[in-house]
Amino acid sequence: MSQDMSKEGDNPEDPQEQARAMLRELSENASRILWIHTPVALLEELADDDLPGTLARMAQRHRATDIRLLVDDDLALKDRMPELVTTLKRLTTAVSVRVLELDENAPLVMTVVADQSGWMQLTRSGSRRILRGDTDHRGHTWRRAQEFEASWVSGRESSELRRVHL
Repeated sequence: MSQDMSKEGDNPEDPQEQARAMLRELSENASRILWIHTPVALLEELADDDLPGTLARMAQRHRATDIRLLVDDDLALKDRMPELVTTLKRLTTAVSVRVLELDENAPLVMTVVADQSGWMQLTRSGSRRILRGDTDHRGHTWRRAQEFEASWVSGRESSELRRVHL
C-alpha cells in the first residue's frame, strides 16, 4: 500500500487517521525492526493505547528485536506517555531510546521504519498534514532507514530513560 496524501488534497480521509492506522499496521506487522523518530507530541497524537503491548509482543517473539525510539524530549515522553515508558524500561534488551532536539522552526515529522519493507512519514506544519508511506517497498524503506540512522547517530542517549539500556 503506497500512500501520498495531504489534508488539502482530493482524498477525503483525514491524513492523521490514516497515519494512526499505518503506524498500527507497521508496528503490529514488524517482526524484528521498528524504528520511530518522532516529536513526543506527534507520538502522543498517533499512538493507540496498545502500542506498549505491541512493542512487548514484538520483543517476545524474537531475541534479536531492534526497537529504537528517537524523540525530541525524553522528559515529555516520561510525563505524557507513562505506560509506554514503563514498557520501554521493561524491554531493556530490545529497546533503545535516544534524544534529538528539534529545530523549533521546522515542521513536526514522524518517521517509522519497520523491518526492511515498510515505512511511513507524517509531516505536520500548522494545520496541514502530509502522509507518505509504503508498507511494502524495500527501496524507499532502505532510504528512510539510512535517514533514520543518520539522525540516530546525531542524537544522544536519553538521560530520563537511562535504565532502558543495559
